Amino acid sequence: MSTTVEERTEAYRTRPRSVSQVKQYEQCPFAFYLTRIAREPELQAAWLAQGVAVHSAAEEWERSERVMSVPEAQGVFGRVYVRMANEALEAEPAEDGWQASGPYTGFTDLERRWHLGREQVERYVAWYEKNPDEKIWKSSDGVPAIEQRFDIEVDGVKVVGFIDQVIDHPKRGPVVRDIKTGVIPMVADTFQLDTYALALRQAHGVDCETGDYWSGKTGRPSRARKLGSGAAVVDRFKEMDEGVKAGLFTPSPSAETCGRCPVQRSCDFAAF
Repeated sequence: MSTTVEERTEAYRTRPRSVSQVKQYEQCPFAFYLTRIAREPELQAAWLAQGVAVHSAAEEWERSERVMSVPEAQGVFGRVYVRMANEALEAEPAEDGWQASGPYTGFTDLERRWHLGREQVERYVAWYEKNPDEKIWKSSDGVPAIEQRFDIEVDGVKVVGFIDQVIDHPKRGPVVRDIKTGVIPMVADTFQLDTYALALRQAHGVDCETGDYWSGKTGRPSRARKLGSGAAVVDRFKEMDEGVKAGLFTPSPSAETCGRCPVQRSCDFAAF
C-alpha cells in the first residue's frame, strides 16, 4: 500500500536515525527530502551493487571461521552482485538513468565493477590470511561482531545501524572497523566509527579508543583513527533530528555534491 508525501513526512519525524541519514542531511537537506520522503526516481549506480556484494562476501567468509576458499567467497560476491545489477537494470534499463564513474559510463562501469569486486574479495581474504592475529571480537555470549546490528538511544534520539566488524586487535584492543570498497573518509571524519564505538559501549560496555577502515582499493586497513567524544556524535544526531522534525529541507547545492546525487534529475537547484 503506497503512502503519501504527507504521511512519509510525519513518519520521518519519529523514525530512528542512522549514520547515512545524518550524512545525507548534512550534505544536502533537500536531497534527503527528495530521496527519502518525496521518493523521487533515483539514478542507478554500479558502485552500490559492488559495495553490498563485497560486504556480503566478507561476512560469509568470516562466518565460515575463515575456512571458505577465495573462489567460494567470490561466488558469494557474484550472486549478490548479479542479483542487484539485474534488479537495477529492471528498474532503469536506459543507460542515461545510470551514474557514470569518472570516464566510465553506467553500463561500462557495471561490467568493470564485477571484476573490481572479485579482486577486492581476493584482497580481503589475503589480508587476514597474512594477519590471522586480527581476529573478529566476540561478545561475552560468544557472538562474533560481524555486521552487528545496534539499536541505541542518544539524548532521546533513537539510532540504528550495523557495525561491519569489531576486531580484537593484538596491539590496540577492540577496534571498530568498516569495510570500504571506494573512497576512504578523510582523517578528520570519524563520525561513523565514533557512532559504532558508542553503540558498542552501550550494548557491551566495551571501549574502543581507535577505529579504521579496511580498504578494498589497497587491500589493507587504513591508519588507526583516534576516536572522538561521544558528545560530538550526540550533537550531530540531535541537530539532524531536530531539523527533520522542523521540516527544514533547505537545498545546499555544489558541483561536487550534485554531481553524485541520485535525485539530481528531480532537483531544480542542481549545480551543473
